[in-house]
Amino acid sequence: MRILQVIDKLSVGGAERVCIDLSNLLLANNVDISVLTFTNHDELEWQLNDNISIVKYERKSKFNFFSAIEISKILNNYDIIHVHMRHVYRYIKLISLIFRIKAKIVFHDHYGSIEIDKSVPFLFNSILKPKYYIGVSKELVSWGNNALKVKNTFLLSNIIVKKSFVLNQLTTKKGIVIVGNIKPVKNQLFAIKLAAKLNENLTIIGKIHDKDYYQKLKLEIKELGVNDNVNFIFNSENVQELLPEFKFGLMTSFSESGPLVLIEYIAQNLPFLSTNTGDVSQLLTHEFPDFFLNDFDLDKWIESVKKVNTFDEDFESIYYKYFSPKDYINKCISIYQKIKNF
Repeated sequence: MRILQVIDKLSVGGAERVCIDLSNLLLANNVDISVLTFTNHDELEWQLNDNISIVKYERKSKFNFFSAIEISKILNNYDIIHVHMRHVYRYIKLISLIFRIKAKIVFHDHYGSIEIDKSVPFLFNSILKPKYYIGVSKELVSWGNNALKVKNTFLLSNIIVKKSFVLNQLTTKKGIVIVGNIKPVKNQLFAIKLAAKLNENLTIIGKIHDKDYYQKLKLEIKELGVNDNVNFIFNSENVQELLPEFKFGLMTSFSESGPLVLIEYIAQNLPFLSTNTGDVSQLLTHEFPDFFLNDFDLDKWIESVKKVNTFDEDFESIYYKYFSPKDYINKCISIYQKIKNF
């Protein structure tokens, strides 16, 4: 069984992180795995195992017939095409229809705004409807069943692979960290207000996905007079390595499917405060109810900081209880086997 993972590029982001970790785990389990991207500038390519074949095809336009022909030839070399993200799936599905690709196309949906946006992308419930759908959350799987009317749906909750580092125990903690690409749904604006109220330094790690929102954040920082207290890191290629430098983490999103960042916090033993959104949040709230809040009342968040700052348990057992890479890859391979036999 030959598997091709498809994503537009290997850059900083949740879907990209999953694609890399999943590919490495598949290889470690003796699965014939390759990765197709649509750029020659994959920032995180170095994180893929050297034994994974990377197929690059840089598209010159959104849909070029001659590019589509070349990509169809690539797709025909595989049994299962595992496609990450909606816009990538749309492109691959069109090619599969035009050129009658025999491989089974699996759509892996990472859409993070599902709790506030349940609209159906153009033609996704008709000509582009996936035959096989993987959601990273129960909400997405329910959407796949009810909105798209897909019969073959699967839940594959996110994990990240825990990394180990040699830590300098004498390092002074830098303050608070929030991880997530910069766009309104991630709500970094609230994190800035909270850090200002706490008189704590805040580090925001993520790429700028919305320039207008980034300017809004910069204006808020200026108006609050905390220019020296807020730092941005735009191009971190290894977030886990940075996390032990901080006192605690934040996750202030309005909507998430995961979120992966909470698993990264757990993996690096970093206590956190989070909105209660996404499957990971709902899972962990039973273990750490004081870490999750259901609204954006600053006073409640400030009160909860005291509980986070006194937390001294080790997260390792929780990480392996809920986010074991072994369990994850076994479930993924089981999904492939079911799809192969359909």
